[in-house]
Amino acid sequence: MKKLIALVALVLFVSAPALAQKYASVNTKRANIRTCAGTNCAVKFYAWRYTPVIMIKTNEDKDWVLVKDFEGYQGWISASLLSPEGGMSAKIDLNVRQSPSANSEIVCTVEKGYPFKYISKQGKWIQVKDEPEKAKSGVCKGWVYNANLWGFFKQ
Repeated sequence: MKKLIALVALVLFVSAPALAQKYASVNTKRANIRTCAGTNCAVKFYAWRYTPVIMIKTNEDKDWVLVKDFEGYQGWISASLLSPEGGMSAKIDLNVRQSPSANSEIVCTVEKGYPFKYISKQGKWIQVKDEPEKAKSGVCKGWVYNANLWGFFKQ
């Protein structure tokens, strides 16, 4: 019986790192997420800077990564377009506030899926910042209640 328990504990210990999810965020203005690992593969969708993803696996050469976003969409991205920096996506259409309070002034409103850079955390609030597609649009920087975001802090 002791041998069985020791064997089960060893299997769990060794397999735990393999089961742990690894996160990354997109590090370029717009990245192509493709149907397979290579530039000759069709583009399935685009991901914007700071979009967080779960890394599922790499190709044999480790230069392409199969990723999944917060809605479960999957595709391949060049490994060079990923960063360990923290990224967040809006899980719903939401208001970004001037300070970490539901009563604080709204500084901008974004749609579901909108990506942000993680800046800091205060209680259950996350301070975020975007990088708008057009500089004229202005930066959206403020606070969002953490339940409305999906992503990770720097690993």
